[in-house]
Amino acid sequence: MFIKYECTDAGSSGTTTEICTFYGIRYNRNGFAVLSTEHSHHDYLLPMSFQEFGRFSEKIAAFINKGVKILSINGSPVYRVRRGAMLPLDNTDLLVYDIDPLS
Repeated sequence: MFIKYECTDAGSSGTTTEICTFYGIRYNRNGFAVLSTEHSHHDYLLPMSFQEFGRFSEKIAAFINKGVKILSINGSPVYRVRRGAMLPLDNTDLLVYDIDPLS
């Protein structure tokens, strides 16, 4: 399965579109959903509440059960940081994510 999203490097204002192999998603103790991809030197962070993560991950699971091949994250950008790095963000309540199938 693949995942597509708009990505920004921490501290940058520009975005790029990335399509990666999707290995999974988890929630960390710092308030971020973390995408697992084939990029072993970076973490891909989506700031969100634990409740929002539950909604988001349930949608992903439903699409996986339907056999969707490509997912697209829409809304706010995904943040790319070096693996294990922290992302200092203010006003994360303004960030909104959704996910839709592309195939």
